[in-house]
Amino acid sequence: MQDVQTKPNGPVAAAFIAAGVGSLVLGITVVLNEVNDGISGFLAFDANFGIGSGVGPLSGKAILATLAFVISWVVLHVALRGKEVAFGKAMTISLVLVGLGFALTFPPIFEAIVHLFPAAE
Repeated sequence: MQDVQTKPNGPVAAAFIAAGVGSLVLGITVVLNEVNDGISGFLAFDANFGIGSGVGPLSGKAILATLAFVISWVVLHVALRGKEVAFGKAMTISLVLVGLGFALTFPPIFEAIVHLFPAAE
């Protein structure tokens, strides 16, 4: 019988989970944008900082989600480098995070959440 050498899957799992984190942060920023006018003003990176001037009101949300992805990817990559992880669990975590982030961007869902905060209306 022959031994098969495989590469550790930790870095790949880190990338998948980081994508889920970025998606969740995008969903959370969409909700926060609707809940609070101060946060909404801060998230207008195109007006405040001149970053992403062609994107409009999505600029701050997209930039924060991208930063969350990159930072979590670096942290998870360092933590999981050289390790073999349960890839099924990593994919499940990633899919749950992506699903939550995706759901939070739908108007019926984030509008329902906004109604939970009476001061925001």
